[in-house]
Amino acid sequence: MQTSGFRAMSRLLVFGLVVVVALAAANVSIPKGRSSSKNWHFALAHPTVLLHIVIASIVVIFALGLVVRCATSRNRRWIALSAIGLAFLLLEWAMGGDYVATLSRGSLTGMSLGWLGAVVTTGRDGA
Repeated sequence: MQTSGFRAMSRLLVFGLVVVVALAAANVSIPKGRSSSKNWHFALAHPTVLLHIVIASIVVIFALGLVVRCATSRNRRWIALSAIGLAFLLLEWAMGGDYVATLSRGSLTGMSLGWLGAVVTTGRDGA
């Protein structure tokens, strides 16, 4: 795959991340003081939160595909950027799961930092 194909994929990832954060900004709050399983039940039953989870999961899978394509091309700069971006996405994804279970502010901060790191690294040109 040529560098232009990597750029297109990385820009699509950034677009997906923007959609994910837009869905998170929909002002939906999980009720506090409930068990982890009830929080997950709420998250999976609420359409906006569920869409946020599904699109975020698709973005992670897409980022994994970008890492694989970069690795097969042996372009070291793109391999590094896509792998770091995937690491940030996995951090964001894990913190999101922890946030639903615990509703802790630390998880929310970790999710935000993962999102920012993923946008910065996957949005890079790579050239």
